Amino acid sequence: MTNSLPLVMLLELAGVVFENLCCGNCDKRLKVNSARTVPDDQKLVTELQTQLVNSVILQSSPDPSVLIALNLAEALDPHVKMQLIEKIKETVVEKNTKEMTSGKVALYVLALQSSCENPDDVTTPENTVNLVSVLEEKTKEEITHFDDYGTLKTTYYQLALDILALCVENSLDVEDASVILAKAALANELEFGGYFSVDTGAVASLALTCVSEMSKIQQSEFVTVIEEALTKITKQILGEQHSNGIIGNIYSTGLAMQALSVTSKFYNPGAWDRVKTTKEVLKEISLGAFNIPAAAAQILPSLVGKTYLDVRDGCGSTITVQYTISNSIVGPSFSYSITVNVPKGSVLLTVLNAAQSAKPNEFSFQTEETSWGPMVVSIHNVQASTNEKTYWQFLSGKKPLDQGVGSYKPVDGEHIRAIFSRY
Repeated sequence: MTNSLPLVMLLELAGVVFENLCCGNCDKRLKVNSARTVPDDQKLVTELQTQLVNSVILQSSPDPSVLIALNLAEALDPHVKMQLIEKIKETVVEKNTKEMTSGKVALYVLALQSSCENPDDVTTPENTVNLVSVLEEKTKEEITHFDDYGTLKTTYYQLALDILALCVENSLDVEDASVILAKAALANELEFGGYFSVDTGAVASLALTCVSEMSKIQQSEFVTVIEEALTKITKQILGEQHSNGIIGNIYSTGLAMQALSVTSKFYNPGAWDRVKTTKEVLKEISLGAFNIPAAAAQILPSLVGKTYLDVRDGCGSTITVQYTISNSIVGPSFSYSITVNVPKGSVLLTVLNAAQSAKPNEFSFQTEETSWGPMVVSIHNVQASTNEKTYWQFLSGKKPLDQGVGSYKPVDGEHIRAIFSRY
């Protein structure tokens, strides 16, 4: 049984994080359902985004977790985005950050990072604040308190947020805090009310995954401890699944989905039914379970295939990718090609979205959720069909992809082809 963080804490600290089978090379192993993505499902996600945008516009001091979610979902009009960023900056400068908990500061750092703003130079006409330095100091206070008393000043949930934000910022002060978190996980201390906390475990998974991918950690003995901790946390999260797909409770499920998305190497593919979880979440959205902005912000990233780790790749340099679609099997034959620019580190799904945005008449596409993630089932209104044994095959040049649209990351100058094929 799970006793996850109560919603009152999510309202204070909500902000969390947040693979896709294009059937790049379906390899004839996956049958493609002829049904299209359920329009009502996408409508629910869109309505959730709109609800969040409207809520945050009305706030004098925006919840940073909401801004993170909307940035990851790419749901903000540029003008509205700039308004929210300015409100966030004003909040950071005007409020006494020394009175904030470390986790709250971490959320503001992540909000600015996700907005492609520099959190170590938060400037308004009134003042300038180095928010990264503030977070580093607060994290050191957590470590000192732990060294002196054997407990944290706040909670492991907040420490995990601290580590995640500092890792995304590539701070050198992240290792000591990560050791404490990993050892706490191995000692079954990621609890709330005496039970394993899915929320805490999920954010810890995201934080430790980020740290494990830092070059200096990969070259240290500590990477083994991190992997042991991730293995244990993942097993515990999977152990909190209910028969309807919910993990922990409905409000912890979004974080759990994010965690399981980045720790797939620690469990067998059949251990988590992503489709069932997603369907249940969508049902709960239709019933109004996520009407509170903090709760909506917690679930939105996972519904658009994102996690907080994507904050690392959302800004900076771009790459150029050529994308071609072709069909000579059913209906009128066609072949269209386009060149798009996407942020470096983007997954293939981002390329498809960019092409669709630029030329929707040629590059429209639809996906269907599978246990491996979303699968592309239609491009240019040409639908894959199990009965006809047809599917959309993705290739890099002439080589079939061995990853899906949510995990394959094109490189600069690559030519991605989608060919309607038979199996």
